[in-house]
Amino acid sequence: MEVFDGFIAAIAAEFKLKFNKDGPGAYSTELKFDNSRSQRVLVTLTRDEVGDRIINYYSSIGKLKGDFCELYKYALRTNAALPLGALALVDDTLVLRNSILLQDCDPRRFLKSLTYIAAKADEFEEILLKEDVE
Repeated sequence: MEVFDGFIAAIAAEFKLKFNKDGPGAYSTELKFDNSRSQRVLVTLTRDEVGDRIINYYSSIGKLKGDFCELYKYALRTNAALPLGALALVDDTLVLRNSILLQDCDPRRFLKSLTYIAAKADEFEEILLKEDVE
């Protein structure tokens, strides 16, 4: 975890971002956009099935309500067109997530994934919920 903590500290300093440490290997940050909206992204470090360290990005779009059939179709169609990440369910919450190998991650790639997940999740939030939840 020390390598990841140092990596996050370097990213924060280089790009002037504020990260909150939510637990071992878990950070969150809120990105603000020009349209007065913002989006929170959770960044965690885990290991895959062969033991490689993986950086995971999650941004909540919103809790599910009502009939999910059309939402599932929308999510599956959308996933096929996303250049990064995928829509997923975490309990009853729709999220946008992405994962990359820590060993392949440089600051530019980290920031690109972070900002893409935040911006795209905010876009989906606006389309699906018509409000700024986070």
